[in-house]
Amino acid sequence: MRRWLRWLLFAAGMVLTVQCRAADEPLVVVPETSHVDITTDFAGADVKAFGAMSGAGDLIIKVVGPQQEVTLSREIKFGPFWIGGGRVNVEDAPSLLYLYATRPIASILPPAEQDKYGLRLEGVPVRIEPQLLASAAKDWRKTFFRLEEKKGRYLEDDRAIKVYGNRLFITDIPLPSDLQVGTYEIETLLVQSGKVVGHNVGHFEVRQVGIERWVWNVAHDHSWLFGAIFTLAVMLLGLALNAIFHRRRQ
Repeated sequence: MRRWLRWLLFAAGMVLTVQCRAADEPLVVVPETSHVDITTDFAGADVKAFGAMSGAGDLIIKVVGPQQEVTLSREIKFGPFWIGGGRVNVEDAPSLLYLYATRPIASILPPAEQDKYGLRLEGVPVRIEPQLLASAAKDWRKTFFRLEEKKGRYLEDDRAIKVYGNRLFITDIPLPSDLQVGTYEIETLLVQSGKVVGHNVGHFEVRQVGIERWVWNVAHDHSWLFGAIFTLAVMLLGLALNAIFHRRRQ
C-alpha cells in the first residue's frame, strides 16, 4: 500500500514538473531508483520508470545494459561424428537490450530514424573476433542475437508502456538474476507524426554489495591475489576433508 501511495505522489509531482517545463522539455522520465544492489540472495529485480509528456504521442523506451563479451562455439556433424565447427568472440554487444513502445516501432518511425536511434534488435553493432568473411560473420551474428532473444535479454514489446490521460506513463523493467554489474541506460523518445519531438536519457547503476562486492573487486583489480587466495582456500579445504575422512576410518 505504501509503495503504491509513493508512486501516486511521484506521478502527481511529474505532472506539475511537466506543466512547468513543457516549453523546453516535452518529455521527462525518471527511474524508480538510482541503483540496484546485488546481494547473496539476489534473484532478479523489477525497476519501474515513471514519466510525463507535454502532449499526446507515441513513446519508445530503450533500455541498454553495459557491454559484454560472449564466446560462441558450435559443432558440425561429420559422418557419425561431431567435430568442432568454429569458435568466436562477440564483443561490444550490450548485455541487455529492451525496446518498449506504445505501438510496433516499425509503425511509429521510418527505417532511417530507427537506425539513427538504434531501435532494431539485430541492428546493434557488434564485433566478431577473429575477423571472418562477411557471410560467416553474418551467420555468427544471427546466432548471437537468436540466443540473446531466447534468454529474454533482447526483446521488443509494444505493450510494456502504460499511458494515462496522454500525460503520464509507467513501465516495468524486469532484470534477470545473473545481471551484469555496471551502468544501465534508459533512453525515451516521444514521437509525433513520425518525428521525434522529445528525447530523454536516464541511468541507474547495478552494483554488488557485501562479500560479493569484495570478491568482485579483488577478482578484477587484483587477479593474482584472488587466484592465490582461491588456490590456498581449495588446498585448506582438501586438507580438512582428508583429515575428516581419516578420522572417520579410525
